[in-house]
Amino acid sequence: MKIALLQCNAVTGDVVGNVERIAAAAREAAAAGVDLCVTPELALVGPEPGSYARMVDFADGCGRGLDLLAEAVRDAPPLLVGAPVRSVYARGLLSNAAVLCRDGQWQVTSRKVGVGGMSKEGRVFELGLSCGILTLGGWRLGIALCDGEADGESPFWEIQYASGHNPLMEMIQRGVDAIVHMSATPFCRGAQELIEHRLSHVAARHHVHLFSVNLAGGFDSGVYGGQSVAFDPTGQLLARGRAFEEEVLVVDTAAGAGDIHPSCACAEESMWRALTLGVRDFVGKCHAEKAIVGLSGGMDSALVCAVAAEALGPENVLGVLMPSPYSSEGSVTDARALAENLGVRTVTLPIEPVMRAFADTLRPGLGLFPEPAGGDTTFENVQARIRGVLLSSLANRARALVLNTGNKSEAAVGYSTLYGDTVGALGVIADLTKTEVYAVARWFNTARGEELIPRAIFDKAPSAELRPGQKDSDSLPPYDVLDPALQHLLSPDPHGLPLSPVEQDVRARMFAAEFKRRQEPPALYLSDMPFGGGWQVPMSGRYRMPR
Repeated sequence: MKIALLQCNAVTGDVVGNVERIAAAAREAAAAGVDLCVTPELALVGPEPGSYARMVDFADGCGRGLDLLAEAVRDAPPLLVGAPVRSVYARGLLSNAAVLCRDGQWQVTSRKVGVGGMSKEGRVFELGLSCGILTLGGWRLGIALCDGEADGESPFWEIQYASGHNPLMEMIQRGVDAIVHMSATPFCRGAQELIEHRLSHVAARHHVHLFSVNLAGGFDSGVYGGQSVAFDPTGQLLARGRAFEEEVLVVDTAAGAGDIHPSCACAEESMWRALTLGVRDFVGKCHAEKAIVGLSGGMDSALVCAVAAEALGPENVLGVLMPSPYSSEGSVTDARALAENLGVRTVTLPIEPVMRAFADTLRPGLGLFPEPAGGDTTFENVQARIRGVLLSSLANRARALVLNTGNKSEAAVGYSTLYGDTVGALGVIADLTKTEVYAVARWFNTARGEELIPRAIFDKAPSAELRPGQKDSDSLPPYDVLDPALQHLLSPDPHGLPLSPVEQDVRARMFAAEFKRRQEPPALYLSDMPFGGGWQVPMSGRYRMPR
């Protein structure tokens, strides 16, 4: 059998456009003489449709989309497409289904297996149904829709219901020759190797071919990394799709062959490619072309600017320098050198006159309150808020999006100013710790073979330059202490030894800063525990445990 894995980049909600994209990929696969084409799950409507699925015309629109797609691929090989369809069991719910388009008609072949509960899917899609089997060209294909289970909690490959029902074993016992795995698994750093190991194990253990197709594209916070894979019945890798790119991946089981594209060489490369894809698709799918980045001369804004230039083209990025009286000359020259290296235009807007105007305007109001005993940060925060206003105003005129430059270490402990350095449409590096920011920046320079991010930016001590001589370390533990503590606290299973004093301090700050994080821009998720993803902490709670 020749099977084509259509590693597509769907736009959520754009059924009309997705039909065209899938049909074009299917026609490309037909030219290669394939017997079957397979898309990722929900390819017809895009990943995580959320409340789109509650709209009164959603289900009918998906049905009409399937009619159009079936007609468009009438002369192409059979196509398995992931799509929402009406449930036949639960009134008002949908099924996340695999639909077979053949000879101008379509029919549901399989429905997603899940464990139910309070997941986002569980509110719109029915869960817990069995997988289907498709007979084609003498092959019996078991069709499974499920995520790749990068977190290791496998709700499909190892699920065992209380009734004793096991969907995987049910397929195997029914005598399948292959498993077709339709997935929409977001990128998570370090997870691809685990996913491939698990799928290889399933293929070898049950002596079946296994074809797994994944999305490739950015959707809000999620970045889908592609890298669809195929394994033979010994668990040997037959094919792997390109990372972070659309592709029609053809696998020939008779020849035991397919293209095996390399995985990313290191974690830093995978993070860089996830960031650039996430920015490119977020900006493009929000119907924009240009981005604005505030350049401080520091590492965070340098990396975000480099990502934006790569993702959108340097001609579509504007770097904005907003020096205050406390900005060092080096920070200004470093920011300009970075922009020149990247080919990005800049504009310089000194904020000292606006600072004076704010001070004059605020004086009557501030006089009503005594100065805080621990020191007053009012005018430090004013600087950040002035910069936020300037960036937002330029974005209005340019019809551009502001890319936020905050990192995960700062967000964790609330080291940011609301309505100031938290402004922006997207938190590009908001799921990277400060340590990871430097690591990706070093990789970028090495991969490009030149110091596009100037050496001076690496060498200087991190600082927001809000007052003379100010450094991040005045308010925070050193990042080489803070980041390991943060990683321990956010790990999937943080149990074990008692928390160290540093970890206790970081946790207290982290809980206290939740109200800030809820008001920050959406982040590109790259880790297994991003803020705003699996992390959920009450804003008004108080964590106190008896000892």
